[in-house]
Amino acid sequence: MLRLVSVETGLDDIKAHLSTCGYEVVDMADCVRPVEAVVYTGEPGAKAAAGKLAENTVMINAAGLTAEQVASALAERLG
Repeated sequence: MLRLVSVETGLDDIKAHLSTCGYEVVDMADCVRPVEAVVYTGEPGAKAAAGKLAENTVMINAAGLTAEQVASALAERLG
């Protein structure tokens, strides 16, 4: 089963890389279901609609990170 990850609109390189790493990637703007992780830049509160996040949702701030670093952080935090 693929792990569902929401990625901020505009982070296309990260979306593409995570897809090749075996994640199911949805654009944050189109995300209407619970996800295991959210990848964002800046402040997550307004963008991630915090009220819709599960308590154990992994939050990854991608600011300054490469797509590979984001994938590594997800792998480490999701187990």
